Amino acid sequence: MDAVQKKAAGGPWFRVGLAFGIVLLVCGAALGAVLASRQKPAAVERSLSLYIESLAPSGKLVVAEAKDRLDITETTPGFLFGDSGLGRLLGIRSDASISASAWANLSFCIDLYAAESWSVRYVPEHGGRIEFAAPPLGMLTPAILTDTIELRVKDRSIFLNEQRLSDQLLRSLTARFVEAASAMLERPDVRQAAAEGLRSIARAYAQQAGIAVSEIGVNFAPPED
Repeated sequence: MDAVQKKAAGGPWFRVGLAFGIVLLVCGAALGAVLASRQKPAAVERSLSLYIESLAPSGKLVVAEAKDRLDITETTPGFLFGDSGLGRLLGIRSDASISASAWANLSFCIDLYAAESWSVRYVPEHGGRIEFAAPPLGMLTPAILTDTIELRVKDRSIFLNEQRLSDQLLRSLTARFVEAASAMLERPDVRQAAAEGLRSIARAYAQQAGIAVSEIGVNFAPPED
């Protein structure tokens, strides 16, 4: 039976700044309407929505990035005398397992085209407040740093074909790491970093548009089953 584990080595290294230099170059059209009718909630909400959508043409808005170490372990059933007619006939088990670890670049995102709609609300009173209701936090496929991959045999058996098992594990590495990394979506530090990334985008917008904002709230929808 396969077992999947995720382990952090000292915690992920988050980057929530993102490429906001590029962001500022694409927001001119979205800000124009607000400059003409500054502080009107409906205009601010519409312009901010267009601004955010312009940053993610594919619909995936990256709000936080991290570098983390992921571990997976796979156990395989073996037989005395190997996978031969005699081995299967005797049926004497000789299970063994092998683990793989690697560092990966992770990108956490919001799907702007998700079934769960997202919304923006602006309240100009008391210094200005922006409220985001966002879809469930998601992630892009982890970018595995192949030069960091390490394989280790556990519960070593003299009947284990290590090379064959290693090859099998490597072939499924990306899919297994996606499974392991997906568990991170519930971690408080990941959700906090993602919320701060969305706040940074809103602050950049407000500064360029001259919109008063003293507080930004972010609420992610519950994760999908």
